[in-house]
Amino acid sequence: MKPMAMKWIKQIWLVLVLGIVVVLAACSSQGSRRDERHVPPRRDGALIDGIDVSSHQGDINWEKVTANDDIRFAYIKATEGATYQSPHYAYNVREAQRHGLLVGSYHYLSTTSTIRQQYANFVRALSSVPQDLIPMIDVEDRGAWSRSQLIDSLALLADMLEHHYKHRPMIYSTMDFYNQNLSPQFNKYPLYIGRYSTARPSISWDGDYTIWQFTEDGIMAGINVYVDMARFHSDHDLPELLL
Repeated sequence: MKPMAMKWIKQIWLVLVLGIVVVLAACSSQGSRRDERHVPPRRDGALIDGIDVSSHQGDINWEKVTANDDIRFAYIKATEGATYQSPHYAYNVREAQRHGLLVGSYHYLSTTSTIRQQYANFVRALSSVPQDLIPMIDVEDRGAWSRSQLIDSLALLADMLEHHYKHRPMIYSTMDFYNQNLSPQFNKYPLYIGRYSTARPSISWDGDYTIWQFTEDGIMAGINVYVDMARFHSDHDLPELLL
């Protein structure tokens, strides 16, 4: 073999080896980040585990929020429809994580945009900051869609997110809306259910919730308006929601 050919073969092998090293380093780094995440334990007698927020809450002082030792997670609104992205999203994620919370992100499902457009909008926003918890889809309105159209559209978005993140997304809805429009088709998904009552949510067709949003009128230091507060079902906890 000619010396010049040998030189090119060595260079190609060097490029391949360096590429493999870079890939392995990236995988190791991602694994380390996951391993280093601290999952705060549930406190005995705690009435709250987490909150969900959007730009409606304005500028949040996450240092004051996390002074409440019961708060272990936050779900933060990222997007709505095909184009809306919350102007507070990136700041809220970074500050909540910086102060020790595990953070998930949610998308408000619109009935006036295509599912593929909404998927692209949501994933684009989530790619801008690290994610700790599985993504969540907020479903509260059927608009002009029939029940079957809503179910088919939500199933498509959920499947796309599951394919991308390798985990089923969580579904948020109020108890009445969920039971009337989404049960039992999504009963096997993690469910974040709003029921503003002393009675826990009841899901039809042998379903159960993972997280109960028990009030939309919570008062918390660091947030100047009411905030949604939630707690885990006794049979569920944070580790099962980790990405």
